[in-house]
Amino acid sequence: MEDGLQNKIERIQVLRFFAAFSVMMVHLPIFGFGIWGVDIFFVISGFIMMYVTENNEKHFFIKRIFRIVPLYWILTIGVFFIAFLKPDYLNNTTANIEHLIKSLFFIPFDKNGIGHFPVLFLGWTLNFEIIFYLIFGVSLFFFKKNRFLFCSLLIILFYFINLFLSKENFIFKTYADDMFFEFIFGMAAYIIWKKFGNNYSSNSFVNISSLFLLIFLILLFKNFKTLRFLNYGLPSFFLLIYFLFFLDKIKFPKVFIMLGDASYCIYLIHPYLIQFFYKILDISKFSFFIESIFTIFIILCVFLISIIIYKFIEAPINQKLRNKILFR
Repeated sequence: MEDGLQNKIERIQVLRFFAAFSVMMVHLPIFGFGIWGVDIFFVISGFIMMYVTENNEKHFFIKRIFRIVPLYWILTIGVFFIAFLKPDYLNNTTANIEHLIKSLFFIPFDKNGIGHFPVLFLGWTLNFEIIFYLIFGVSLFFFKKNRFLFCSLLIILFYFINLFLSKENFIFKTYADDMFFEFIFGMAAYIIWKKFGNNYSSNSFVNISSLFLLIFLILLFKNFKTLRFLNYGLPSFFLLIYFLFFLDKIKFPKVFIMLGDASYCIYLIHPYLIQFFYKILDISKFSFFIESIFTIFIILCVFLISIIIYKFIEAPINQKLRNKILFR
């Protein structure tokens, strides 16, 4: 879900892929777990916003729009037409024009009584991202050097205002969500990495010890079930720190970097491909072994299609918009 960085941090790209695959596992019936992938994305987003604006904050919000909107709009309109032409292929999405317009412009609504879900199912997270970009953009404009502190304060204020007004309408209720604090965790991770990253040298013993500590902390914070930013957000923060400090010397296979590049598309399209194959092939009627074979096939299809969309649609559109509007 993040920027195609000019100077990519490869281990962050790998973590993005891990986050997308984690969410994908939630929607694969033989797994059904991995929900914290969304929280990992939010923490990464906080980190990346600090990283990409360290030396160049010009056109910040326009770049963010170019990054997330084109593919999101294409897929949203695509799902809308599926709902119009073949509604049986979808579960709770209908060809509702009001829903389409609100989805395209990141306005939360209650979709057919099932909650905060735009036309494109996982687009609800982008509604949170857009709010974060707006708040971060304001902080960047007025307080670049102190953007972390000011943005954090604005996020906390935004959360409590929405909490106070949460009984007024659906939008306030939607944004009264402690997941917003996960963006703060990501920004804090950048501050820590910037200050200590160049002075830190890891070794095998420290790496292994830190891995066990990471696992312990993840299990520890699983007990905070009523506070998602602690239950999933803090473990995501620790995971990001682990990747930044303890995997800095790891040379990851190029395929994982490529899948990290395509992670935004993997994240957005996988529920529909999974649902398509399960409905068309009636996979659930088969034995666990056969379903596992189908699952591997579906995963590979999602990866391949996402890479193709990234290389031939998402990345070229993003680059063309930048060249024509920002660099003309």
